[in-house]
Amino acid sequence: MYRRIAVHLDHGFDCSRRVEFSLQLARANDAHLTGIFASYISPGYFYDETGLWVRSMDMAKQINEKGRTAVELTFSQAARESGVAASWRQGEDAPAECVVAHARCSDVLVISQENRNDVDAAVGNYFVEQVLMSAGRPVIVLPSAGKFNGAGARVLYCWNRSREAARAIADAAPLLRNANALAVLTTDDVDASGGAQVPFEDLAAYCACHGFPLPEHQSRSTNEIDVGDVILSTAADFNANLIVMGAYGHSRMRQWVMGGATRSLLAAMTVPVLFSH
Repeated sequence: MYRRIAVHLDHGFDCSRRVEFSLQLARANDAHLTGIFASYISPGYFYDETGLWVRSMDMAKQINEKGRTAVELTFSQAARESGVAASWRQGEDAPAECVVAHARCSDVLVISQENRNDVDAAVGNYFVEQVLMSAGRPVIVLPSAGKFNGAGARVLYCWNRSREAARAIADAAPLLRNANALAVLTTDDVDASGGAQVPFEDLAAYCACHGFPLPEHQSRSTNEIDVGDVILSTAADFNANLIVMGAYGHSRMRQWVMGGATRSLLAAMTVPVLFSH
């Protein structure tokens, strides 16, 4: 079971959906929930006493502090009403650095898909990518639309025999033990690294040993469709409400270059995705 769960908090309107999802997950696991407020102060223009627009960092800090207090009160009240033990963490580092630092003392972290319409979200550039690659913990990314009650009842696991995929199924174990159905997706685009082709029976045996549902093997071709689209279409066909997969990417010249499947899911996810790196 997950014993400590972390959730990213900010001023954005997606924050309440993350809190609701995280509280459900915490209740299901009898877990402690840590809210991590990533302080992001961007100076803006405000009216001064003469009615002129002025740029003021002090004013931005005051607005940020007021918003932080409101978020903390809302989060604490929601946790109390849900009967979930909770704590609060915050920092002045860049949002991704702040979230990553505090999340490393948790079993899993909940964040949101990038939402360009959520202008008050405290993220900065490449927030999701930095968190996925740097947290050292599994990260559940929520889509920017929809509700996710019961997420994890029907799980699609993407298996390409890689290190990241192997970590992903282990990281998702607390969810998979309570799942009702599990599908395992394999495709024909597996990287030919020269490694042994592990038989599906070995993965099925692993699932059985850990009390996961009997996996249903879903094999798909990527000859005429992007692997990300294959994952999403298979999830829809299986009626999955959670996808589990490895996250692939690296940093290059202050930019984050993500693997094709990871990039596609981050752009067009329809259900929560547990990424493991």
